[in-house]
Amino acid sequence: MDRESIAQQRATQYENMLHLIGRQRAPTEEAASLLATTRMRSIVNCYRIAEAYKGGSKVAYVSEQFPTEVVFAAGALPWNIESMSNMLAQSLDIDHVFRLTQERELSRDICSFLRGPFGMMLAECYPRPDVVLTNDQPCEGLLKTIFMAGKRYGTPTFALHTPNLLDNDALDYLVQQIETMLTRIAEVFQAELDSECLRSSVRNSNRARVYYRKAARLLERHALPGVARELLEIFGMNYFGAPENVELCKSLSEEAAVLAETGGPKRPRVMWIGQTPGDTDELLRHLDQSVDILYWAALWEANLAELDEEQPFRSIAERAIRYHWSAERMERDLDRIADTYGIEGFIIANTWGCRNMMAIGPGFRSLAARKGIKHLTISIDPVDRNNYVFTHIKNRVDAFLETLR
Repeated sequence: MDRESIAQQRATQYENMLHLIGRQRAPTEEAASLLATTRMRSIVNCYRIAEAYKGGSKVAYVSEQFPTEVVFAAGALPWNIESMSNMLAQSLDIDHVFRLTQERELSRDICSFLRGPFGMMLAECYPRPDVVLTNDQPCEGLLKTIFMAGKRYGTPTFALHTPNLLDNDALDYLVQQIETMLTRIAEVFQAELDSECLRSSVRNSNRARVYYRKAARLLERHALPGVARELLEIFGMNYFGAPENVELCKSLSEEAAVLAETGGPKRPRVMWIGQTPGDTDELLRHLDQSVDILYWAALWEANLAELDEEQPFRSIAERAIRYHWSAERMERDLDRIADTYGIEGFIIANTWGCRNMMAIGPGFRSLAARKGIKHLTISIDPVDRNNYVFTHIKNRVDAFLETLR
């Protein structure tokens, strides 16, 4: 498709998105986050959304934990199909989007984190991609959704096969794939590969990670209202490699340092494990009255890793393998996080249709039992509200909180 046709299609998709934004749910009565970083993040998100709908923009659909440094190195904008859908679901009424998936006979047993982005594509709300990129973790269903996106728009689709084992052979294998993928992306955009662009995106990624780690380390010793949630949101954006993300992480680090000086009330610390509702969700607001909530995914070892600017492909490959849902590595990492942050309770959230969490949950419960950590497993759906009501689990949540007092 030529650029003029793409521009026309994206203009229509932008209008559809604006129409969807006009269907907001009633706002909650809770006050917004007091962190300036939260407002900055909203601005960055608005900017990248607006840019993606421009006819001349190079847009790459990506899956969760895809190495976005590669996308920025190619001069493109990463559009994370899952996190974008989740972000919009926090404030928009997207029931009619899910109805579209049912009309196309997409089973309701499939995780709503996958039905959401596919429904957004059916509603023609997402910007048409120029290229579709994925790796095969953490979710096989997401991999299939990505390939469905490529087929829907007839755009080139490139995938990385990420090994589970972490050794030199696995790294060599993945490095070769990343190099080939970047070459193919350049061919799609009819551009020459520029090694300086890759170095620049890796440098931006590392600068952002420095500030990200500072905020995470302050959280080890201090109660910092809003900081744990903001770490999760920045992780979910998966915007590492962009200069805007450096400023975002820097702002969070500075605000965390100020909060560490003023201090906060010490409360039991609970680790949320699994897919997460929006920060104004009724369940999270209820928990926040009694405990300090930290988020497992935001504190993964892979999130804290620095890339080697001299060997960027190899370090990107190593981080990709560390992101892989290896039960053994994930349990070991959770053990580290629990000790480092003084965790007293686990909340293991099984999202409707997510087989990954259902499979890995027993291992986490065994870890909690060995360490004497209280734990609660709940079934929720942070995206499709037809599958979940807080009142159905409130008594169990309250009983769990009582054990922590």
